[in-house]
Amino acid sequence: MHQLFWRFFLVFWATLLMAVILVRLTFTWDNTPRFLPSENMLPAGAVFFATPSIPATPLIAAHNINPSDLSKSIDISRLPAPPFWRHPLLHLSVLLAASILFSWVLARNIAAPVRQLKQALAGLAANNWRTQLGPELITRRDEFGSLSRNFNQMAGQAAEAIASQRRLLHDVSHELRSPLARMQILTGLAAQSPSYTAMAMEKIEQEATKLDELVTEILTFSRLESGAVCAEHIDINLAELVASVCDDARLEADSSNKSLWLHLENVPLIKGDPSLLYSAIENVIRNAVKYTPPYSEVSVCLRQHQHQLSLQVRDQGPGVPPQYLSKLFTPFFRAQSSHNGIGLGLSIAKRAAEACNGSIAVANIMTNNEITGFSVVISLPLNSSVTQVQ
Repeated sequence: MHQLFWRFFLVFWATLLMAVILVRLTFTWDNTPRFLPSENMLPAGAVFFATPSIPATPLIAAHNINPSDLSKSIDISRLPAPPFWRHPLLHLSVLLAASILFSWVLARNIAAPVRQLKQALAGLAANNWRTQLGPELITRRDEFGSLSRNFNQMAGQAAEAIASQRRLLHDVSHELRSPLARMQILTGLAAQSPSYTAMAMEKIEQEATKLDELVTEILTFSRLESGAVCAEHIDINLAELVASVCDDARLEADSSNKSLWLHLENVPLIKGDPSLLYSAIENVIRNAVKYTPPYSEVSVCLRQHQHQLSLQVRDQGPGVPPQYLSKLFTPFFRAQSSHNGIGLGLSIAKRAAEACNGSIAVANIMTNNEITGFSVVISLPLNSSVTQVQ
């Protein structure tokens, strides 16, 4: 604060000095002495003016005034002393006191929020990610208020990212440990009783498949998250790609007494990465088949809407509580823990769609203010020069 005080103090006085110099240069005084005659020296009814533009000598001659008497008409020593409130030293003292007060108030007004921001940043450096600035700063309407609100938002996002990272490590270790533990138990059963060998080998193969899928999803998500994937941009027939995914998903749906309805329009080719788009579409459709109840339907619809293609996947499942909709793309987040999965499907779909310059949106299907299903929409832009698929 002391440095700010002296800076403002010097700026104040420098500005004041410049103003005085400019006033002095703008309004130049004429230092030529002018002597005005006293009233008893002028004839009755005479009016006497002396201005810088009109010399006094002709006027004196016109009224027959002796110039030698003019010096005797003005006695400077007899002039009254100016009042104290017009004394230059008083003016200087008032300006000095005002500048000190002004500099102190301004320095304190700036140094106080800066000091709080410094303490908050020190808290972040000490791994206190829950640090937040108080309402006295975030309610300000100046730049410090805007900076404080941005700091709170940044600190909150950092705290959420750290918590997500810790949760990710915990969930990954749990998901990897579970199939390994089951495989270890099955191996022990097979070793103890040869009659369980065939059943144990079948279960071990299933657990190995799940483990492989888990590792594949983790690696795919890690590559997409780190930007290590260099997305291709080649012509893709999205209708054929969706049909291929639905053929595989229909086998899984039929085995669970679920139906898959597909509607494909004649859409143009788009630019994108086939493997990334296949992964995104597969995750969305398989999630819909997984969460829709038996004897219900999953609908997949591909159509063109203005300058983009829209793929909508709708199921008749329980949906997602509204407070969880914004967290569905968070890695390892599962709104319903009763189903199998590690919570990476939608995260992979989102990053794969964004890598192809697209987007993804989720919403509950509402009927009479009740959740009757869940909808996922993947939007992908058309090429600048589209080619119609025949």
